[in-house]
Amino acid sequence: MKRLVFYLFINLIFLIAFSSCNKDTAQPNLENDEAVISELAESDDEDLFLDWGIDDGAEENMYDGYDSGTMGKTSAALDTVLRFGRIIEDRGIRRLSINRSSRDTIKVGLVREFFGRFLVLAAVDTSDVIQRVRRRLRHAVARKAVYVKNPNVTDLERHPRRGWELHSVSMGEGASKPNSTIVINEITVTTSEGQSHVFTDPLNTMFLVPEGLLRFSPDEVVTVQVKLDNTTANPVDPMGTGSTEKVLLHHGTSRHHHARKHLEYVGTDPGTGAQVYEGSWEIGRSGDRVFHAIIDAIDNGTIYDDDTETYPYNSTTWGAPYLVIPN
Repeated sequence: MKRLVFYLFINLIFLIAFSSCNKDTAQPNLENDEAVISELAESDDEDLFLDWGIDDGAEENMYDGYDSGTMGKTSAALDTVLRFGRIIEDRGIRRLSINRSSRDTIKVGLVREFFGRFLVLAAVDTSDVIQRVRRRLRHAVARKAVYVKNPNVTDLERHPRRGWELHSVSMGEGASKPNSTIVINEITVTTSEGQSHVFTDPLNTMFLVPEGLLRFSPDEVVTVQVKLDNTTANPVDPMGTGSTEKVLLHHGTSRHHHARKHLEYVGTDPGTGAQVYEGSWEIGRSGDRVFHAIIDAIDNGTIYDDDTETYPYNSTTWGAPYLVIPN
């Protein structure tokens, strides 16, 4: 009788253990999965999430035509303004919103705020005196990402990411905080090799990784057209052209490289009245990494007026990752 009870007890323990194992393998470990996704999304090691591409880094880099990969300066003064740009002092951390839409799919919203200074160097009349105007800078960049679990990974506990892989990523959308008066409506990209892309909704424009990313060839010429509205209550138009903002293109941007140039104001859209800016850049020959192109619209009051109360830092940015693929 004792032996029978003993065997029944052993069988009961075995059934409980077997049931527990089945339950563990049948149900996703939500806590561990979300911890892995948080670590991946917060890391600056993911080049597709690079969100500090508008940082000029230093005063000597704040000029039209700057390229960290070349020597020399081709400064182009804007009226009495000699240079302007950003020095980011605090990158902050990414705030995440995590939504598990299915057993093997997790959607993530990423928002990161940057703090620092917007600096303008201007000549005082015709003298050699340089005036420096500094504004406090607060700029937030948002992005979306989707992670999926690789079905070929069977031992989740031993896999460093529990089988999770980045499936797709959106464009980045940024703006000055707490307010920006600039709204980018549309960006059109055309190239010398016949590509054409139109973007109107950055956070809902998703690129599959890596096959869906924008791809350009070395020496390909990329032309960008930007349409935007600026609802500032105090427009500043120092050139008298109707342009109330400056639009920069940051290109070839990565953790190792940064270049910028300004886009030309070409007038207003005849149908919508939106401000229109255009410019081109030539794709470099360097590859083997993800680059970013960022459209950076800055209100003229931020650049041309020293009244930092009436004209606080005011900007809107859109950005997209791309690859350089040799022919």
